[in-house]
Amino acid sequence: MAYAAVVSLAQTINQILNHDHTPTILPLHQQIIRSIRENAVVLQSCLHNSPGKANSLESQIRDIANTAENLIDLFLCEINPSDFRSRFSELEIQLKEASEKLNSTAGDAVAEKLNSTAVSSSLRRAAKSKDVVLGSHEDLFWIMKQLTFGSSSTKLQVLPIVGTGGIGKTTLAKLVYNSPPIMECFDIQGWVTVSQDYSVGSIALDLLASVKGILDVESKISKEDRINQCLRGKRYLIVMDDVWSTRVWDDVRELFPDDDNGSRVILTTRLQDVAAYASQFGPSHTVRFLSADDSWSLLRAKVIGDQHCAPELEQVGREIAAQCRGLPLSVVVVAGILSKIDRTYLVWKQIAESDGRPETIISLSYNHLPHHRKACFLYMGGFPEDYEVCVSELNKLWVAEGFIQCSDASKRLEEEADNCLEDLVERGLVLVTSTNFDGKIKRCKLHDVVRDFCIRESGRAMLLLPVVDYLPSPILRRHFLPRVMKNHRRISATWSDLDLKDSMHSSRTRSIICIPHKGYRRSGCVKNFSLLRILHVLRRNDYWDWEPSQVFDLIYLTYLASNIPTNIVPPAISKLKNLQTLIIYRFEVRLPVEIWRLRQLRHLIAFSFLPLAHPEEAALPLENLQTLSLATDFICSERMMEMIPNIRKLGIRYSEEKFGEGCHLGNLTCLLQIEKLKLESHRSFWPSLNLVFPLSLKKLTLSGCRLPWSDMQIVGSLPSLQVLKLRKYAFDGEQWETTWGGFCQLRLLLIDESNLRFWRARSSHFPRLKSLMLLRCLCLSEIPIAFRTLRTLELIEIDDHNQSIFDSAKKIQARWDGDVQVSVKHF
Repeated sequence: MAYAAVVSLAQTINQILNHDHTPTILPLHQQIIRSIRENAVVLQSCLHNSPGKANSLESQIRDIANTAENLIDLFLCEINPSDFRSRFSELEIQLKEASEKLNSTAGDAVAEKLNSTAVSSSLRRAAKSKDVVLGSHEDLFWIMKQLTFGSSSTKLQVLPIVGTGGIGKTTLAKLVYNSPPIMECFDIQGWVTVSQDYSVGSIALDLLASVKGILDVESKISKEDRINQCLRGKRYLIVMDDVWSTRVWDDVRELFPDDDNGSRVILTTRLQDVAAYASQFGPSHTVRFLSADDSWSLLRAKVIGDQHCAPELEQVGREIAAQCRGLPLSVVVVAGILSKIDRTYLVWKQIAESDGRPETIISLSYNHLPHHRKACFLYMGGFPEDYEVCVSELNKLWVAEGFIQCSDASKRLEEEADNCLEDLVERGLVLVTSTNFDGKIKRCKLHDVVRDFCIRESGRAMLLLPVVDYLPSPILRRHFLPRVMKNHRRISATWSDLDLKDSMHSSRTRSIICIPHKGYRRSGCVKNFSLLRILHVLRRNDYWDWEPSQVFDLIYLTYLASNIPTNIVPPAISKLKNLQTLIIYRFEVRLPVEIWRLRQLRHLIAFSFLPLAHPEEAALPLENLQTLSLATDFICSERMMEMIPNIRKLGIRYSEEKFGEGCHLGNLTCLLQIEKLKLESHRSFWPSLNLVFPLSLKKLTLSGCRLPWSDMQIVGSLPSLQVLKLRKYAFDGEQWETTWGGFCQLRLLLIDESNLRFWRARSSHFPRLKSLMLLRCLCLSEIPIAFRTLRTLELIEIDDHNQSIFDSAKKIQARWDGDVQVSVKHF
């Protein structure tokens, strides 16, 4: 029996390696023996999890495992190799051969498993997420095999993925990165986008955020040392996306420790010389162009799906696919066009007559956009290369620019902005980089090829000038920028570019996307833009670069997003009568009482606000205010509720000494439009409260509340609740028993840091749950068994500190044949 053979082999090697009196001959061959053990464990897993799929290799696995164990036994018997030189030499050769055969056999076994489950499930998930699905399995399978069993070397290896722009390198890397077999194979994973404008510090910072999920900005250890410490001793997989220079690997290689444990780095690049340089550390892979049949299959899947396709439409459709010249990006973009126009031969024939170049296809898609969406699309070219734009901020910018028009009076402008972005994504013009549980887009960016088009077209349309792209040399900018800027109402630029002479006081510029950069601390950069309406400073390392007194003289401002040099906002903010959005990248911001005079405010956001001043008696309600977050020690008095009657998103944090009945949380039910509520507390306990929440809530986040689990019935009764996040002992106690009739709309449940030990529930108690996240629940014995019958479940996210929860999650995954994804988060 093959399974028994590999189990015995693994046990024998474990006993040898863990024994205090290991024979002196074995350490000389420890790398070979460790490799045999790793492959034995892999084969054991394959046979255990896929008993029906490994039958073709059963006898081969059994024979090679028995041979390897016999050879190791012989090594143990040959106590004195000097007396058995010829025999020892023969055994040594046989052991190496056995190791190579076992490695090859493990690769074959995993190949069967990957072909039947991992690759197909990865491609299914990609199709659901509207990623570019490659025409064949070979690229994905080859890379996954290289990362797992393509090499017996345990040394750190770099795997370059090379190919032209738009061929799907990033998508391919993403599919591999998120594949369950790969996630199981590595202890820790991280992703960083490098691009042309990079620094080692920024790479380390992004990796820390990716690997740890949070960033310890207070640490006195350098970013480089922190990421090195985080990875040391772990078997890790790091993806370095979009590398443009051979210098990059030399600059960052010290970040990655080589602990001889099989760690891997994937590197994507367009440049053959970069791939050749990196491939000296491991094999490389060139992504192939799609064949004509694969191009048509991809186009058909994106446009027609499973519906019938008339023969004449297929004929012209194949012509269109062939014009894309095997480039997936072109296929996806042209599919976006075809999905928005009439499905007739004559209309499609016009598309087929294009020259097929990516620029032409993107231009075709752009020309089919409604005019207001053209402006939204080109506007995105103002963000730096590979910059992931926060969708909530992007939508607010589009609204502030006046690009969003809403014919439906019942629909908010922000909702229409969401529709606009979804349309751009469907057309293949915008890439989604992260989504919420319900598929709504959180962050997005432009592909490099698409961004190049935006920059060129935006220049022709005089919509927005990306200064650094238009004038890449600082010398050119110093001499020509004042003259160029006179003709542009919208620009993106660095702070140093904006430090212009007084002669620019009459600049026509109305909007600035500002790119802060390290080491620049001059102020007064915006004083010359007296007609400025929008100032959006990118959130990069939280540098501040302007004097508030000068900004608050810009009386036409409707949108302001930036850090500030002090946490005190002066009363002069009252001069900004037109201000609709105020976003401050800072904690403990103190707002003046004059903030209640800004009648146009729609969004008031900071990392945290100090207690808000009580509004003056004569102050009128801020009827346009939709977002207030994060307000410290917020008193929910009737007067305060009257001031924010149409709030939709509210975040509140209570300090230990301020919380109590005097907060009047019951008055939150007066907010009839509220959909998202966050309540944080820093007490060791909350006093007994008669909890009541607005019935309109769709998302509720509780943190540090230490409420009894019995109060969960109040939460479960909310009829529209879709997302529930419980952090830092939001509920306190060892036992939670759910009941029927609650959580009828709940899609996502997160419990992060809890002393919960016993959780009893039925699947009918969570009829629509899609995502279950259990982090730092060290006492929890298992996920309720009933969840194995919960057909709606798609994702279980857990940490690496509770083996029993992991085992429960894997049983649920096995119940649904891998359709439930199990993700492990490392802390």
